Amino acid sequence: MAATYASAGAARPAHAARGGMSDRAFAWALIAPAMAIILVFALVPLGYAVMVSFRMADLTRGGLREFVGLDNYRTVLFDQSFWESIAVTLKFTVAAVGLEMVLGIAIAFLLHGATHGKTIVRSILILPLATAPAVTGLFWRNLYDPQFGVINWLLGSLGLPEPNWLGDISIALWSVVLFDVWQWTPFVALIALAGLSSLPREPFEAAELDGASTWRVLRVLTFPMLAPVLFLVLILRTIDSLRLYDAVAVLTRGGPGTVTETMTFYLFRTGLKLFRMDYASTMAIFFLYALLVASVFALRPLLRQFTERAQAQN
Repeated sequence: MAATYASAGAARPAHAARGGMSDRAFAWALIAPAMAIILVFALVPLGYAVMVSFRMADLTRGGLREFVGLDNYRTVLFDQSFWESIAVTLKFTVAAVGLEMVLGIAIAFLLHGATHGKTIVRSILILPLATAPAVTGLFWRNLYDPQFGVINWLLGSLGLPEPNWLGDISIALWSVVLFDVWQWTPFVALIALAGLSSLPREPFEAAELDGASTWRVLRVLTFPMLAPVLFLVLILRTIDSLRLYDAVAVLTRGGPGTVTETMTFYLFRTGLKLFRMDYASTMAIFFLYALLVASVFALRPLLRQFTERAQAQN
């Protein structure tokens, strides 16, 4: 009996600390501030953008005007420049994310097998991520300068051609890709390194005792066990690359011509340069819808795998 009273007395302060609320009400109280922030800074602007997409919103004619229905959506769908910006965005995303995944995974394996200096290298890898994209973009713009840039100076000293990195239509987009790879490969490497460090050692020790080759260990053990982490990094980098704006705004401003004009930069130019907020809002809705649909289909295998693993453990 005394033990029962003691346990009840020990449990009472935790309940009293919540002011007598139930667990469900206490959970809602904890997430309420975050939900309020999401409502104010995400859902309200989204609702306003949807409303603007059904109105005429030419800022040179006084802002919001009459209701036009689906005319803005029809105009955007038949806008050739809009589809060209999508093609540029997809080309950039495939090239940048592909290089970042390959290089990042390779760096992670090198660091995982290193015995000395791993902490120093990880600290250096964080530097590109810790700097604002606008600052690093200005830094790389000076490096790319055809007359005073360090890159062309090195190429000239070796007797190699000195291209106009940001002004040549054939290499301008690849120059932006190179900048993005430099900035975000460390992110992939650090996440992959964390995944490698968290893998259990017992299967690898058993494979070593059985005499399995390095390639077989990678194919049968390492990559299948690391797949959820790599897949999640791939999704995050793909979404981030699809909404690329900072690098284009600082390095090329979409030029030369429209060779490096991504969809987000075209959206910015349409809304804040040409003052057609109705078309810009419509493009933003299309962009959001495409990202949501792609994310749902991409994350479904990962969520299914997590669910099956949780059920197996139970």
